[in-house]
Amino acid sequence: MISPLAIRHLITVLVGLFVVIALVVTAHFTIKLAEYQAQRLLSDRVQNHLIAIRETQKAQVESYFQMLINQIQLYARTQDIVEAMRGKTFPQFAQGVTASSATMPDSSITQYRQALTEYYHNDFTKEYDRFNVEVVADLKPILNQLDDNSVALQYHYIVANPNPVGTQSELSAAQDASRYTDWHRIHHQQMKTLKSYCEAEDILLVDSETGMIVYSINKAVDFATSLIEGPYANTLLGTVFQKANQSARDEVSLVDFSAYLPAYNNHKAFLGTPIFDGENKIGVLIFQLASDGINNIMTYGKAWPFEESGITGETYLVAADGTMRSESRLLVENKEDYLLAIWELGLPADVISQIELKDTSVGLQIVDTPGTEAVFAGESGLIIYEEYHGEFVFSAYTPLNVLGLQWAVFSTLQEDEALEALEIFSSKTTSGAIQIVMGVLLIGLIGLLLAWPSKPKIVSHSQPSAHQNAVPKTYTLEQIIEHLKRLNV
Repeated sequence: MISPLAIRHLITVLVGLFVVIALVVTAHFTIKLAEYQAQRLLSDRVQNHLIAIRETQKAQVESYFQMLINQIQLYARTQDIVEAMRGKTFPQFAQGVTASSATMPDSSITQYRQALTEYYHNDFTKEYDRFNVEVVADLKPILNQLDDNSVALQYHYIVANPNPVGTQSELSAAQDASRYTDWHRIHHQQMKTLKSYCEAEDILLVDSETGMIVYSINKAVDFATSLIEGPYANTLLGTVFQKANQSARDEVSLVDFSAYLPAYNNHKAFLGTPIFDGENKIGVLIFQLASDGINNIMTYGKAWPFEESGITGETYLVAADGTMRSESRLLVENKEDYLLAIWELGLPADVISQIELKDTSVGLQIVDTPGTEAVFAGESGLIIYEEYHGEFVFSAYTPLNVLGLQWAVFSTLQEDEALEALEIFSSKTTSGAIQIVMGVLLIGLIGLLLAWPSKPKIVSHSQPSAHQNAVPKTYTLEQIIEHLKRLNV
């Protein structure tokens, strides 16, 4: 049978154990609830942050293109541009460089064509090889489409240009006595000045009737060719000319970035608008665009601010074909890791080699994201997916509205970085809860020891005294009297 004392002990232990269990369970669920609330708050914070960046970058890109539109509309109305396209100031190519094609000596044309052929197969091909893995296509068909005046103009302003490849724009006038060179001497510096105030990589003037590129600042191999019948009529440049040549005053046409042979198959875009002399359409003004301006916006000038992008965040543009229209952050900051990442994702070897040579992901890197279909259907949203460099990211996406371009803006942050704050919070919360639990347990233990029932004192009976063990006796009256007498003796 259990004694009352043992029962008291058992009750005390059970109550203490119950308190401990209740305390631990309460602490556990409190931590989990705090983590859940923190995760919701953090998720909302990440979403709001990415959406804010997405909208900011979208607005900046749209403003950038609007600035280009405003610039080309303004330039098409300037007196310098209009005068340059007038027949009296700028002769048609049929009048030739040093003479008309009918009177130009055959020997000169033969020499020009031979020198131009050598330039195409040497200087141009050598520069092309710097940026491309594949061998340049056969250039003979292009040369065969150049008439005598085109050959003469390219010879004087490209082949005989004393400035190195890529700096032909430094030549103000060729060493000939043609009306064209007189015109070029007058207008070239003005055009360079206009270029310095705009975002165009090159400015081209195209005759509206013949489609001839009568002027370009940079003098690439498309100079002095026809965009109606010439070798580049079916290129991006030909497309933007045809659109702009059929447009009303101040209407602007844009063609998306793509590989362009005269630019050594680097990706270029073109912006065009018609030039009017009064009510007469006399030409088309075209801006050749590089991706530098867009990259400066999307990459913060290749110096991502920590407050905006953190360690892994980036914002980039994607076209409807899935290729990027701005630089990858990883490529800029760590090219070796970037190339390894896209190789591990299975990107074709020739594309990786092109990215390595050109040092750009624009038009080459394919970004296959789950939000692509939705965003090009006009939707905006936020998802988590595995990005092109193999990391899971939070991504906010939205379509871009620029002259019919099918582009989208993606603002991303790697999941690990996004949840890092939650992990820190969880660690601190758990540590704090454990300290509180241990403190309470310690206080409870002390209280338990103080409240523990005391043991009864045990008296030793090993040597009992004689009178303690004596059994009381019954005496008669006579015995008592006899006993008292003896005591008095």
